[in-house]
Amino acid sequence: MSSLVEQSKRSAAFAAVDKHVLPSVRVLGIGSGSTVVYAVDRLLELKNQNKLNPDLVCVPTSFQSKQLITDAGLRSADLDDLSILDPEQGGFKSIDVTIDGADEVDSELNAIKGGGAAHLREKLVANASNKFVLIADSRKDSQVLGEKWDKGIPVEVSPLAWRTISRQLERMCSSQSGAATLFELQAPVAQLRQAVRKAGPVVTDNGNFVLDVHVGKIFDPPAVEQLFKMIPGVIEVGVFSGMAAEAWFGNEDGTIACRIPKSEMKKLD
Repeated sequence: MSSLVEQSKRSAAFAAVDKHVLPSVRVLGIGSGSTVVYAVDRLLELKNQNKLNPDLVCVPTSFQSKQLITDAGLRSADLDDLSILDPEQGGFKSIDVTIDGADEVDSELNAIKGGGAAHLREKLVANASNKFVLIADSRKDSQVLGEKWDKGIPVEVSPLAWRTISRQLERMCSSQSGAATLFELQAPVAQLRQAVRKAGPVVTDNGNFVLDVHVGKIFDPPAVEQLFKMIPGVIEVGVFSGMAAEAWFGNEDGTIACRIPKSEMKKLD
């Protein structure tokens, strides 16, 4: 990957951290992926400059992000442990802000996530946050989901019935079903994600499998997200609809773009 792409990731991550991780932030969600590495790099710099809350707690979304937090010397806690921390205040009620990467982001800041197979924990943490912020390089910025990301919707499923779930997803998404208007392809394909440098399928941090469901462009992300979750054995869907408040994109020319949902921009006009 070019150094310009890596620099654009770094720029977006640093800008988002500088805006949102203020000394008043006590609980911070840390996402997963290559761009989040730069966010943690910036957190370490701010920590060394005494610009973070001294009692900051970071909530990881994957094995990777927990390692990043630990290596940076930051304090980590699992999501469910927040309620027993800070007993004088009755425990933390929510996460102040979560910063996470994305595989693709549309004009309404709906996102595809799960390229790293961490989307279950990522969505749990995002849902428990007061603000959810996405960071990425400009290649991930699109008008419609599926316009640039061609690896399918990541769907975490139970290993007990992955073949059955795969067939049900394909049948549910076929042109004969009422869902055909929700996405581009008339004959979607669900593929079991295979591991790299390991024989067999990818196994998530939660012990599950991942199906990548190829549907082409997604015209109604909230409806597709809910449609997939109706199938028993589907644990989580890598479509994050209506969750992000902001998305920061780094460009290869060194500039940074910050976007809010298109519908919110219209309200400001």
